[in-house]
Amino acid sequence: MSMNFVDAGQLVENLRKARDSSALHDMLLEISKNAGFSYFALTEHVNLRADGSDVINVVNYPDAWACEFRRKKLFGVDPVHRASNGRIHGFLWAEVPKLIPMTRHDHLIFETARSNGLGNGYTVPANVPGYCNGSVSFGMAAGSDIDLSQLPLLSFVGTAAFEAAQKLRYGARALPADVPRLTDRQLDCVALVAQGLTTIEISRVLNVRYETVVQHIKDAALRYGVSRRTTIAVRALFDGSLGFTDVIPRKTPQPWG
Repeated sequence: MSMNFVDAGQLVENLRKARDSSALHDMLLEISKNAGFSYFALTEHVNLRADGSDVINVVNYPDAWACEFRRKKLFGVDPVHRASNGRIHGFLWAEVPKLIPMTRHDHLIFETARSNGLGNGYTVPANVPGYCNGSVSFGMAAGSDIDLSQLPLLSFVGTAAFEAAQKLRYGARALPADVPRLTDRQLDCVALVAQGLTTIEISRVLNVRYETVVQHIKDAALRYGVSRRTTIAVRALFDGSLGFTDVIPRKTPQPWG
């Protein structure tokens, strides 16, 4: 099974409607299966309290690995978490040695995860100013291969999942009280970003200069207070500036003007 853009858009719509962590868990399970993954972990990068409360933590990792993770208190030293902190783009776990200096202990953590059934994976960083760093990770069973074509959509949906978790955990404080107002052309650019178009492709569709598109996206990012293109699109979907139909890819985009 694989996830296409329409699937991803519908999943984002469903995430917006999540009423509790149980519903969020079920949606993350659906997202994982649609993208060919077996496991997921949506977490804030802080140590869990004994009862697991007061932090975002929605996980279905193999029980043996989840228990080992908690027992050894790996929240602050997990190499995947450390690689995620301060990053913008998603990454494969196999890329972690290229992202951070790896210690013998880090290699041992990966080996222990594999021995407990968790293979390679993909992590979407979720670092929002004013909140604890977090991430949404999707893991494969040991020995399974990742379908790389699913990763861009997984980044899009993973970001939306963390937004939904923040909204459930922190309520109105999770999102700005005042919805940023984007111009029509900024919304055009953000919608096309959500459809997966590159900057040069957007400039061709809208019949404007490349630099103009860059500025529109930059201005939209500033208004939302974010830095990632996909996060702008997710915020616009969450606050209603864009609808699901706005982000379904057009079969034959027509230039403006």
